[in-house]
Amino acid sequence: MTRLFHFASLLLLPSGLGLASCSEEAAEAITPATAPQLTNLTTDTVRLAPVQARLKLSGQVVTNADRTAPVYPVAGGVVESVPVTLGDEVSKGQVLAVVRSTRVAGLAQEAQVAAVNLATARRELAATESMHADGMASERELAQARAARRTAQAEVSRVQQQQAVLGASQERYVVRAPLAGTITAKHVSAGMQFEPGQVDALFTLANLDEVWVLADVFQADIAGVRVGVPAEIRTLAYPDKVFTGQVDKVFNLLHATSKSLQVRVRLPNPGHLLKPGMYTQVQLTRTLPEQLPTVPAGSLVFANGRRYALVLQESGKVETRAVETGPTVGGVSFVRSGLTPGEQVVTGNPLLIYKELND
Repeated sequence: MTRLFHFASLLLLPSGLGLASCSEEAAEAITPATAPQLTNLTTDTVRLAPVQARLKLSGQVVTNADRTAPVYPVAGGVVESVPVTLGDEVSKGQVLAVVRSTRVAGLAQEAQVAAVNLATARRELAATESMHADGMASERELAQARAARRTAQAEVSRVQQQQAVLGASQERYVVRAPLAGTITAKHVSAGMQFEPGQVDALFTLANLDEVWVLADVFQADIAGVRVGVPAEIRTLAYPDKVFTGQVDKVFNLLHATSKSLQVRVRLPNPGHLLKPGMYTQVQLTRTLPEQLPTVPAGSLVFANGRRYALVLQESGKVETRAVETGPTVGGVSFVRSGLTPGEQVVTGNPLLIYKELND
């Protein structure tokens, strides 16, 4: 049942919980500091807006797979030095390890032999060209000398290219960072001996300027997620900081064990605050086709198991009206029944005014 009170009648009540039997002395005790709570009502307009729904998920920070690179050995050998460690930030081309390798040593010998053969082929070609000019060598002999020179040159180029791929110098080759990033995995140490088939990646590098947050969605909530839905990310490490992004991928496969679906949020990561492995709370906000009246959440009063709004009418009367509420998103409550767009609701000290009107 709604109750109507004329706004002017509030002037007769004291600033506490008013009683009908209050004396004139109590009425005179209203001070200028408390009187505005009854006389200067702060109101807001009821507005119609699309309903928003929020979905809270658990997630985890992972590296951006498009900016992650495993570093494999190109030849077996013995690790001489590893000047970096796990968690280091490295620049592109920086030395990660130096490996002494028999294969590299063999290439060095092949390079020497190829260089000698090329020099010999050049001398023989020069002699054949001179003899051909004097009529002492045939065209066939000249062609054979030129072919031998080309073959020797090709062998030198082959060995040099292999040395370049290995980053080799004499008996050693250098493992370098293929990109700028952070060392997120390290499986090598000085003195370790290995063959390429015996080890996985020596290092894994990840650029953390942008990271991914993967969140699990239960099957009952799958219909509510899609690409483009705004997302707010919170972490235990930074409880007062909210990272904002949006869903940029909804995976099509369910997890084999949990039967949940994963969604991905890309986040810029200035200062590398977000670390791979951090657990997160992901809140997705989506807009529904339905529209409902909205009021500030703080304008509603909960009493006797129901919620009420204080509606200021044009006549100056304040009506205590029961309402049925929907979701509350970002300090705004959606009202399913009880209010009409355009009405004015009291937003300043609504609980105090409710008590003075209804006690």
